[in-house]
Formats: sequence, C-alpha cells, structure tokens
Amino acid sequence: MAEPAANLALDDDPVPKWTIDELAGLVGLPVRTLREYQSGGILHAPRRQGRVGWYGISHLRRLQLIARLRDRGYSLAGIADLLGNWSAGADLGEVLGLEPDQLVHIDEPGAPADLDQLRTLLPTMIPDHLAALEATGVLELMQPDRFCVPSPSLLQLTVDALDAGLTPDGVIALLNAISQAADTVTDQVVRQIGALPADRDPQATATFLQRGRGLLAHGVGRLTLHRIGQRLGVDTEAELDPTIRRIIEHRGDPT
Repeated sequence: MAEPAANLALDDDPVPKWTIDELAGLVGLPVRTLREYQSGGILHAPRRQGRVGWYGISHLRRLQLIARLRDRGYSLAGIADLLGNWSAGADLGEVLGLEPDQLVHIDEPGAPADLDQLRTLLPTMIPDHLAALEATGVLELMQPDRFCVPSPSLLQLTVDALDAGLTPDGVIALLNAISQAADTVTDQVVRQIGALPADRDPQATATFLQRGRGLLAHGVGRLTLHRIGQRLGVDTEAELDPTIRRIIEHRGDPT
C-alpha cells in the first residue's frame, strides 16, 4: 500500500475526507479495486453529500486491514467472512448464558444530535468545549451542526458527571482517558485480526470473532469496574454501597 500523499495529510483536518479517486491514490490502488471491495461488502459505503461520496479515516483503516489480510493469503471471500463474523457477533447472553439485564449492550446504537440538542444537554460545555468533546470521540461531526453520538451511554455519563459537580475540564480528562484506553484495545484487536492465519479451521476463527465482540465488551467493562473497586478499597460487591456513602459523606475532606 502506498504512503499517504503529501497533499492529503491525515492530521490537518479533524474529519478527513476524500473522493474515491483521492482515496485510491492515497492507498495506491485502482479505483476499480475500491469499487470491487464495495460491491463485495468489505468496504463500507461513503458518506453522501449531494451527489458526491466522501470517504474518511474509517475507510482508510479498513483498506489497511484488507491489505494485511491479503498479504497473509486471505481471498476477498475469506476477508468478507472474517469481517462478517465480527459484525454479526453473538449476543453476550448466548456466549455466557446470562440474563439480558446483567449485560452491557454490545451493539448500542449511535444517535444523531444537533447543536441545539447538545446545548440543552450540556449547557456548561457547549459550545466552549465542543471541539474537546469531538476530540474524545463522544461526538462525531457529520455535517455542519449535525453530530453522531456513537455511545449514548458515554454522553449520559458526561451529563451525570457534570450534574455531580465535575468541572468541564475534569469531564474531558475522564473522557480522554476512556478514549485512549479504547484506542489501545482497538489497535491491538485490529492488529491481531490482521494476523489471523488463513489456513486455520474456519469455524474456530468464526467462533473467536463472533464471541470475541461480546467477551471484549463485557470483559473490558467488568475489568475496569473491578480495578476501580480496588482503587476505592472495595473487595466485594456487598461493600460497594457503604463505600459510595462514605465517599459522599467525606467529599471535600482532605483526609
């Protein structure tokens, strides 16, 4: 895959976008190859503005993953199977046999939002901290004054944290930490998917990918909560309520 062209820098624009010709030049592939990937379902459709399709950083990363898999001997059909198995991951209840109300929602749908809605939800952060919220990934700019909220849960966490008295800077610091942790996990998962050998049992690979989504979502969340409990001195779930009460009672107490 070709190095990014100098006039198509990735860091200058917080929401990179290219036409299909520009993207093809960026990755060193013919336009017809990109269209073949689209028709085969392994490259997602561009975002449309009028009659023009715009491709972004997610398309670039998908093409980089496709290139790594092809280098490891995967056919286009095999890549489609891999990506399809990941996208159609098993519900965590099927994986672990737990009740639905015990689980995180691994396929939490994103939600649209406009600037007025965000200003109503976050009056102390919009518009002054809008760019910082975008940088954390809690908001994604889709078009002028129109946003996607990839995880409404994190947006609700933001609202609750502000209501509890965290400063906007404190909330941004928390969201940045979550974003950085997510990037670390994401990079490693994508790296290992790209390293999957093409000659292994297809069913074992499918099982890893399908169950992996649910196990990752639940496992990372539970491990994080467990580590927070350890930092708070909570050894068991039964100690959580009194610990929370103790924190509330001693707010502002330097000891």
